[in-house]
Amino acid sequence: LEARAATAVSQGSCAFFRERTRHRAPSTPAMVAKLTKVSAKDGKATLGLKAPKALKKTQAGQHHLNSGFCIGTSLAGKACCEPAAVKGVPYCKKHMKEGDSSLKVCKHPLAGNILVAARDLPKGYRIPLWGKLTKKKDMTSKSMEWAFDITGGWFLDPTKCPGSFIQFCPCPGPHEIAVLSVTPVNAARGTQYGSWPFVVNQKLKKNFQVTLQYGSNGKESDTFFEERGIKRLDIGTKANPAVRRKDAPKLR
Repeated sequence: LEARAATAVSQGSCAFFRERTRHRAPSTPAMVAKLTKVSAKDGKATLGLKAPKALKKTQAGQHHLNSGFCIGTSLAGKACCEPAAVKGVPYCKKHMKEGDSSLKVCKHPLAGNILVAARDLPKGYRIPLWGKLTKKKDMTSKSMEWAFDITGGWFLDPTKCPGSFIQFCPCPGPHEIAVLSVTPVNAARGTQYGSWPFVVNQKLKKNFQVTLQYGSNGKESDTFFEERGIKRLDIGTKANPAVRRKDAPKLR
């Protein structure tokens, strides 16, 4: 139980804090539709075309989620120019395998693997949880611990996708805050994969932890840990700080 609880601290239970708000995502621009063709059979991009320089980006410097191109960025903040590798996931083949270069997974002395900013991240930076589209009846008990419920009996299972970094987000402690927020957008679905975007809700300095609330508030986070027999603690360290609440006591 302790080993399972430690893993829960490092990865989180996405099913626990699912978002059910429904909105219609904007349609893909016609220009992008002509540039990138996606196979109806397996959802893979069939043309290795580069993103045009004129393609509009978000204020955070990423391609838009519906652009058909990878939303990953380099350590210098440059947007990836490769097309999305599969339908339903806004990452190219490289970033699906390795994860967004602007993020990194580090070891925490208590929480195991945690997600950290590899560079200064701007407010509005998008980080999707993505994984295999799986019916609830086909989910294993281990996968259910980390899966994201997208309703209708379907789940996003990131457990076999190490480049799906959201699964490594730590939960902030009682004196810390979550720097990631769920977006009010339905999950993007392909034939095999899907994704649900999260957004950085403030400027985040390099090496700071990318924290995500386990539940919709602190009380639900407390319940999450209590059910697993562990005490919820602050997780910020000298090497990888966590953003603290304004009313939190000063660190010694």
